[in-house]
Amino acid sequence: MTAVLCYGDSNTWGYEASTQERLARWDRWPGVLQRELGDQVHVIEEGQNGRTTVFDVPFEPDRNGLTYLPVSLQTHAPLECVIVDLGTNDLFLPGVNAYHAAQGALKLAEVILASDAGPAGGAPAVLVVVPPPFAAMGEWDVNQSPGAERESQRLSQAFRDAVALAAQEGVDVPLLDLREHVASSPHDGIHFEADGHRAIGMAVAARLRDLIGSLSP
Repeated sequence: MTAVLCYGDSNTWGYEASTQERLARWDRWPGVLQRELGDQVHVIEEGQNGRTTVFDVPFEPDRNGLTYLPVSLQTHAPLECVIVDLGTNDLFLPGVNAYHAAQGALKLAEVILASDAGPAGGAPAVLVVVPPPFAAMGEWDVNQSPGAERESQRLSQAFRDAVALAAQEGVDVPLLDLREHVASSPHDGIHFEADGHRAIGMAVAARLRDLIGSLSP
């Protein structure tokens, strides 16, 4: 069976902004993706609240996405594709901006493309998802991370620049920019509601079908 790994943070885990609870399996975007791709594809959720691309988080161990990625690849291999949906939490760290978040996501893509976690011991395909800009955040969040909302507006360009640089080095990394498909929830500025998850799942499914012919209906 074809396997697709969704590697992300709380927005992959399924945190709903308005309820502060976890959405049900079929309401989370990986669940929407599963239903779109059908029973011959196994969609695997690897979402962790607070996960970053490559950065350590003070006082919260085990949030560094680069540290856990090789374990996840080995655990779930063979994988047809790995979807990287990270970068939001990077912007809440001191000194980390959109450029650093994009470079971190591309580093994860490079690790995936250099792995043997794909079919027949090759590398899986990869799709990097660009988080949309934040909506207005609460006063506490703004005070704690005054530049995060501003930097989120720069994510699209930063990710495109990172992909262009990787292409110059012969590394092709497909992108899906979520700002074209969903808006962050006004309830907290960084998560989504159930309708947002549906939109993300549908957008990811369409992009995967473009990338991987075997996933087309």
